[in-house]
Amino acid sequence: MRIIRQLATYVSVLIFVVLLNFWLPRLLPGGPVDFLTAGGDQGAIFVSEVQKQAMLEYYHLNNTLWVQFTQYLKGLLTFDFGLSFTYKSPVYDVITLRLPWTLLIVGVSTLLSIIIGLALGLLSAWKHQGRSDRLTFVTMLALSAVPEFLLGMILLIVFSVNMGVLPLSGAETAFNASEHVIDRVIDVAKHAALPIITLTAGSLAGLYLLMRNEAIRVIQEPFIEFATAKGLGNRVVLLRHVARNSALPLVTIIFIRIGGLLAGSVLVETVFSYPGIGKLLQEAILARDYPLLHGLFLMMTLSILCLNMLADLIYPHLDPRIREAHKGDKS
Repeated sequence: MRIIRQLATYVSVLIFVVLLNFWLPRLLPGGPVDFLTAGGDQGAIFVSEVQKQAMLEYYHLNNTLWVQFTQYLKGLLTFDFGLSFTYKSPVYDVITLRLPWTLLIVGVSTLLSIIIGLALGLLSAWKHQGRSDRLTFVTMLALSAVPEFLLGMILLIVFSVNMGVLPLSGAETAFNASEHVIDRVIDVAKHAALPIITLTAGSLAGLYLLMRNEAIRVIQEPFIEFATAKGLGNRVVLLRHVARNSALPLVTIIFIRIGGLLAGSVLVETVFSYPGIGKLLQEAILARDYPLLHGLFLMMTLSILCLNMLADLIYPHLDPRIREAHKGDKS
């Protein structure tokens, strides 16, 4: 019964987002033709009314909203969103070309933020009210107050402009004719370094604070005192008892943050001109590229919903108390 309720909730959210996905881009001022003509009569490119009508007909924008909506629903069922107005290519091809770059920086930054944030939070809780705990706590609070785009600009000025050790923009050097794979890997890593650092720093403080607070609560539990009284070493108590029981409530939050990083890469990729999904979304919004916006919004929505569903399915298997509660509901 619980699974059916959860499934119904996810389906309801998906239906709402699908409807919003169609109408939201069309509520933006202007339209695709205005962008393609640089503003129409008042812009840099003059087009006649006949030419404008021909463009509207070519992109099927002269159809009624109901016809456009039915075509949109048909595209959802077949995962065919049509041609991108800007790139003149199928939306699926445009997204799959950009997606690997975003998965690279989001995947690495997620892994680093989880490892560093949970480790620092655990150690800070173990040294609670000590000098190292206070120093780490204040540092993370300061880091959480800095917006990602500002942090990215600071990193660009320091490492790219002043020091010149890392590239300013892009995902790889243009016209790089190196025949060795290792040279290309190094080149890609240099371009991805600053976006990864920015995304990691942006999500690090939140995970640290959550882990620290949860670990402090667990340390005060009687079973931790009992484990210490048994003569277990600090390392065993910290890793086997404190870390395990503190990390369980953070599973759902970690999955949600992964989805948030995918959507939050828009600012970071814009600052570094990194050719990923975030930069593509910004370009699609500016160009009022409806088919591309439909594909991007749906992809992000499905990824976040799937991550949340995965967290709901995994968590009962990690925490026996939740599993027993679910068994009680079934009975």
